[in-house]
Amino acid sequence: MTAGRYMFLPMPATITGYSLGLFFHVLAVVLAFGPTFGYGFFVAAAESSSPRSVPTVLRGVQTVDRYLVQPGLIVVLLAGIYMLAKADISAGESWVSVGFLAIIVLFGLSHGFFRPQTTKALELAERDLKASDTLSDEYSAISTRLENVGKLAGLVVVVAIFFMTVKP
Repeated sequence: MTAGRYMFLPMPATITGYSLGLFFHVLAVVLAFGPTFGYGFFVAAAESSSPRSVPTVLRGVQTVDRYLVQPGLIVVLLAGIYMLAKADISAGESWVSVGFLAIIVLFGLSHGFFRPQTTKALELAERDLKASDTLSDEYSAISTRLENVGKLAGLVVVVAIFFMTVKP
């Protein structure tokens, strides 16, 4: 079969349980963590150009957390366990250990820090904006904490991706 000057040969695909597990693992990483890298930009843009939109942005962050991040974390973990069971891979491999450590840290940060702090930031923003058009220092302190811990969580994701792909 040709298209113009190029010939396309059929390529047989071998789809295995492992390759499907890998597909779902990578898809879940993209869906769960991809949007989180934009949170800081969205919140900062709202805070600087339109403080009244901050509650809406924070509700959007909560929605993404509920429907993408949390289910994605679960799929990343389950698909990783499935692939580990299917392949001849030792759980002691550094890249496997880093992956498990990363998912545990991210679950902990998500439930122990990001969820409660985002809820508190939303409550403060709504309270502040009922009284005036500015956000309080109390809100700013939480926003700064969210930003700083968000950078740490992003670094955890990047390091995990490095270990999972390079397998040092």
